[in-house]
This record gives sequence, C-alpha cells and structure tokens, in this order.
Amino acid sequence: MENTQVPSKKRFYKRWWFWVGAVLLLFIIIGASSNTSPQKVGQNSTVAASTNQPASSSSAPQTFKVGDQVQLGDSVLTVNKVQVSQGGEFEHPSVGDEYVNLNITIQNNSSSGQYVTTLGQMFVRDAQGNSYQVTPTDVVIQNPSSSLDGQVIANSKRTGWVGFEVPQGDKGLQFQYDGSLFGGGTILVDLGK
Repeated sequence: MENTQVPSKKRFYKRWWFWVGAVLLLFIIIGASSNTSPQKVGQNSTVAASTNQPASSSSAPQTFKVGDQVQLGDSVLTVNKVQVSQGGEFEHPSVGDEYVNLNITIQNNSSSGQYVTTLGQMFVRDAQGNSYQVTPTDVVIQNPSSSLDGQVIANSKRTGWVGFEVPQGDKGLQFQYDGSLFGGGTILVDLGK
C-alpha cells in the first residue's frame, strides 16, 4: 500500500479573497454610516432660478431650492444657476430633447481632499422617476476649465458646470447629488422646471 498524503485545505479566512471582501465590506459600512442627512446651512443672495417649495413631509426626502447651501457630511453643495439650452454651434441635443445646464459649487470643509465625479454622483430626475446622467452639453464644452470632476482640496471650493439632456418640456425636474459612491446620503434640489 502506498502512503499518499492528501494536501490539507486552507481555511477560508486564510485565503486572500476573504480579506479583500472583508475590506470592501468595511468601506461600504463606513460610507453608509457617515452623515446621511442633508441640512440647509445658507442661501446665495442672488439666485438665477427659484421655486416655492412647500414644506416636505417626514416620509419624503427633503428637497431644497436653487441657491440653497446644503451640507452633507463635510461638503456643502449649492446649485447656483439653472440654464436651459438648445445647443450651440457644434453640439445639439437629440430631436425632442433639451439641455439643462447647472452651475454648481462644492465646498470641502474637511481637513483632507475629497473626490467628486459628476458621472457617478450627479443625476437629474423627473416627476415620473426617470433618471438622466451627465451629458457633455454646449455650456460644458464652452467652459472646459470649470469641470467639477476631480479633487476638491481641503477647506476650499470648486465651481463649475454640469449638463444633462432631458425631454423638452419635462416637468418636475430635480437635481440629485449622491454624497458618496458607497451610500453617503443624497441631496435633492428642485430645479423649478
């Protein structure tokens, strides 16, 4: 009889994939447990578009207005201006659509840099619940140096344009800012359209 030795199996907690999953889960938990309640902390003195929003009920998420300075965690977000466009010389929306361009300021009040991505954190949604992602519009293309994407350094702010393509005449538009890709809370701003 041969003496064959069966190699012992590693326990699951000694495998690399277990620890990678554990670290990812930890990041998700930390992101979800951050301050997820947006609060109005101020208002711009000049507002390009304004709305009369009735007081929101406790079951619905709180909605803010254009010009409101809204704090979420260590960030303060302000939608400064709403501009509707049919495009420029080189860039046009699809037939039946229009561009909604937002001038936004993000202020970082923390002692470390914060990264912002328009593609993963910013959306426009309509009254029917449809969600629209960022689109390179005429205003965004004309202002390439005012992108919001990238790092907002500690104790500073960044102002820039972000655009969306929505059906022409769409009503009940709201800007949605997700504080983190890992669930850091959401800010909703009524665009008055």
